[in-house]
Amino acid sequence: VYVKFDYEKDGKIVSLEHGKKTLLGTEEFVLDPEDYITSVKVYYEKIFGTATEIITALIFKTFKGKTSQPFGLTSGRESELGGGKIVGFHGSASDAIHSLGAYRIPSTTPVPNGPTKLEAQGGHGGELWDDGGVYENVKKVYVGQGDSGVVYVKFDYEKDGKIVSLEHGKKTLLGTEEFVLDPEDYITSVKVYYEKIFGTATEIITALIFKTFKGKTSQPFGLTSGRESELGGGKIVGFHGSASDAIHSLGAYRIPSTTPVPNGPTKLEAQGGHGGELWDDGGVYENVKKVYVGQGDSGVVYVKFDYEK
Repeated sequence: VYVKFDYEKDGKIVSLEHGKKTLLGTEEFVLDPEDYITSVKVYYEKIFGTATEIITALIFKTFKGKTSQPFGLTSGRESELGGGKIVGFHGSASDAIHSLGAYRIPSTTPVPNGPTKLEAQGGHGGELWDDGGVYENVKKVYVGQGDSGVVYVKFDYEKDGKIVSLEHGKKTLLGTEEFVLDPEDYITSVKVYYEKIFGTATEIITALIFKTFKGKTSQPFGLTSGRESELGGGKIVGFHGSASDAIHSLGAYRIPSTTPVPNGPTKLEAQGGHGGELWDDGGVYENVKKVYVGQGDSGVVYVKFDYEK
């Protein structure tokens, strides 16, 4: 029912709050120095007695891999705001938080030690493979499915103006499906679904979903069943994992985005219901330093953000 955010601008903290705080008080998510929010998972549904959907839970993730507790009950529909550095929020509120959107800019964090290797998600079977994080971009993804899951992946990487294609797993007669990136776009996250299928010794990947900086989302390659994990928080420039006649696991190499922002931050559409009064903190801040979330009987009723400016 309440959120509060601490924003940072010109070295000063600006606190803005929305919704209605209850006697339950608030819970906080404090960011470490030099860290920033890269995504917010928003859960929302229509609760008995509400005219439209309200937000039931929020989960925040940061560039350095920190994930907040779920603020609320993770029920209803789920959506995610992300793909860069979150510098502001907007949405709608009454005595509950009905919707939440964000302002996003590309990250400009320096990469002194090269890309960050994100741990492979999935099972422990198969032979390890590693394409490395030496490429500039991923231009095209090919995914092949078998009877029970993903059995083949191929990536077209860009390096020094040339395309390097690397493949893993075993292609079947079902062939492959493709996800082609637009010029100047890049992958910011991969959702990985995996589970232990009858007849397999360990988990295998059942589905993959790719998202890009410009907001493009691939179809689900496979059945979105089993456990779910996400690789992301910047620009994906390489992959690693394990494979046999199936893809057992997938990890990634990530760097901060260095895309120029000629027209200021991108405003990401608010997710949730259409009730309440609109509010907009703007995208004029340098960072979000602290988040406060207040819950009510059925959802999030208050938010407060400490911005740095």
